[in-house]
Amino acid sequence: MKTVKQDKMLSGMLLLISCLLIIYGLGSAETIDTFKNWTTGEIFTYLLNHYFDIIFIGYVFICLQVAGYFELRYQKDYLICSILAILFTPISLLFIRHNDEN
Repeated sequence: MKTVKQDKMLSGMLLLISCLLIIYGLGSAETIDTFKNWTTGEIFTYLLNHYFDIIFIGYVFICLQVAGYFELRYQKDYLICSILAILFTPISLLFIRHNDEN
């Protein structure tokens, strides 16, 4: 039980450090001032036009993480879950879980 507690404490500390580094990076970035007078739609369009590859990689990463969670938690096939999550969004996996409960 001691190692489980240490693992939780270590992962919590790493998560806190990661969040603090992200907040620090965003706060110290000089490009934040350029977005000051932009609307949300303009910022969203700018991000899609200039950083689509990063957004797409992040989306695929999130989909694979959700598929892995469903594999471990509900004993589902990882390959099918990951394909469904990428093609139809991770929300589609809730329908798979719902159908097995009935």
